[in-house]
Amino acid sequence: MVHVLRYVFPLMALCLPMAALAESKPIVIGQTYIQTGPLAGLSTDPLIGIKAMLASANEVGGVNGRLLEIRQMDDAYDPARAGENVKQLVSEGAVAILMPIGTSSSVGALKAANDLKVPLIAPYTGAGPVVKFSDYGFPVRISFDEEYGRIVNHLFTLGITKIAFAYNDNPGAKSAMESTRAFIEQRGAKMLGSVAIKNDASDAEARAVELAKLNPVAVVLSATNPVTAKFIQAYKKAGGEANFYSFSFLNGQQLFKAIGKDAVGVVVSQVVPYPWNNSSPLIAEYQAAMKKIGVNDFSYGSLEGYVSTRVLVEGLKRAGSNPTPEALKKALENFKSLNLGGLFLGYGPTDHQGLNFSELSMIKRDGAYVR
Repeated sequence: MVHVLRYVFPLMALCLPMAALAESKPIVIGQTYIQTGPLAGLSTDPLIGIKAMLASANEVGGVNGRLLEIRQMDDAYDPARAGENVKQLVSEGAVAILMPIGTSSSVGALKAANDLKVPLIAPYTGAGPVVKFSDYGFPVRISFDEEYGRIVNHLFTLGITKIAFAYNDNPGAKSAMESTRAFIEQRGAKMLGSVAIKNDASDAEARAVELAKLNPVAVVLSATNPVTAKFIQAYKKAGGEANFYSFSFLNGQQLFKAIGKDAVGVVVSQVVPYPWNNSSPLIAEYQAAMKKIGVNDFSYGSLEGYVSTRVLVEGLKRAGSNPTPEALKKALENFKSLNLGGLFLGYGPTDHQGLNFSELSMIKRDGAYVR
């Protein structure tokens, strides 16, 4: 099923006559994402940020006089289904595919996008097969390799070398574990061990007991919120006293709501700036856009969705009044150093890296983050 969303606001009439807007066809954007299944929670926050940015753009008349319309399809984290979704969306006129959610979905979507020669912007994953250079792939966030490399560097700087890993039993999380193991070995040490946890968290307690027996000083995580919550509680119940470090998909606020004091001290890598401080133009714009759609709960995930959609919008602005996938690709590759309001992103004809931003945050006793 295709969900069609335009996010049109009355204020757009201040910028363009309604008749002109009615006559011009909207610019169609496609998205394949996880709507059903145990990993569907990954989509929640990014979709809110996407909605906020599209609403903000359409409120002032869209892009080059044309409203933006997003068509969304569920892939249930199936790469083949994600690829088929991309084919259908492009057949319906989508000039870009925005932010497929998760590694498996992104792998399938990217293959189809490259075959069809349509830009795929901001896959919500940092897995190697997705972030490596391809003609029509335009990542925004840093790679998992960069994220976990920075976590390992931080741990070794602190003198922590007894490191274990716990991850969801899926391809993206497994690649994160393998990258972390390689980074540890590059430092002359070895990973103590790792455990793969089913995506429905049904074996989280057993895997926690298994890993706690290794007595690591730090446990690095690549797991969804439900899996992480069950794993940490079971790990502590088993007597484990490790410090927990997670990649950026973990929502620390939700984790705190789920397990309370057991979440305190968990360190989370972030790939976009702190969304609660509006001292930068980007964060001020994001917060205002979120409030206009009735959302006052800010998050790293929704900010990433907002930033990713803003990158697409900036590309469309430069692609002309009748943008084609090829015109959009060329526009993106001419960014070089795009200022998003204090956050800089760069692309080129042979470099589609995107951002180079990350920082570590820690969950405090009140459930908020400290950097």
